[in-house]
Amino acid sequence: MTPRNYLYLLRKYEEYQPQIDRLLDSIVTALMPRKLEADEAQLHKTVERLYKSYPFVELLYCLDENGMQITVSAAAPNIDDSKRSEPGMRSDRSNRAYYTKAVKNEKISTVTSPYLSNATHQLAISAVQRYITEQNKIGFLVINFNLEKLIIFLNGDDLRRRVHPFFQAVYAVIGAMLVLIATLLLYYGGKDMYSVVQNHINEPIKIFGAVILVTLGLAIFDLGKTILEEEVFLHKDIHHEGSMRRTISRFMSAIVIAVSIESLLLMFKSLLGGEDHLNSAVLMLFAAVSMLVGLGVYLKLTDEK
Repeated sequence: MTPRNYLYLLRKYEEYQPQIDRLLDSIVTALMPRKLEADEAQLHKTVERLYKSYPFVELLYCLDENGMQITVSAAAPNIDDSKRSEPGMRSDRSNRAYYTKAVKNEKISTVTSPYLSNATHQLAISAVQRYITEQNKIGFLVINFNLEKLIIFLNGDDLRRRVHPFFQAVYAVIGAMLVLIATLLLYYGGKDMYSVVQNHINEPIKIFGAVILVTLGLAIFDLGKTILEEEVFLHKDIHHEGSMRRTISRFMSAIVIAVSIESLLLMFKSLLGGEDHLNSAVLMLFAAVSMLVGLGVYLKLTDEK
């Protein structure tokens, strides 16, 4: 998911919120806060063990009843300590959303809404377990989770996400090649147009030759632009039918426009003496209309309303 699309993550969070809350609640309530509070080595071992099963785990630490951190922040193996900016042990976290929500909540566990983590500067969610310390006071065990990796985990997308940059690079090459081809067609179309004007050529067929190059260049450029926008620059959620619906409609629209333009040009050629082009023009126009009708039926059947 690069570059990160926070709006996408927040939409997915709203979609999966009940499942996310149950999963994080089960993870945090399965831990034994008293042992973790008293043993720093056990705290680090626990977060490493959790990370192996749940690769979206980031940090684990304990707070006292006043929101002061009473243990170190045990980080998952993938967290770069040099880039962490959270304060750590003996820091005051009483103003953090996960603490204030846990204090007000009488339940054992609390799961927060997404927020920007001070430790990783990414969207995160915290799960908090209320417990009684050895001094018979209230304590809070806090686990931070990376929201992006959590969504990937729920979708089972880890392998696809790893190979996505390769697919993205291939699409980038294809899109760039199409744009280059379109540029060459526009160059030769402009060259032909310049020749017609410069030499005062009064031949409609010659002019239409230039128009064909320009319209082909326009159609191919639009196709290349669509590939770059849909597959390279924009994030596309393959699990949402609306994303595929948008891509198909854009591709088909580009093809319908290209076929329609070419059929009209063939009709104009037939009017200027090339009768052998008329049948091809009519067939191409019927093909364009058929694709347009098919696209309309597809959009109607996949309407989300």
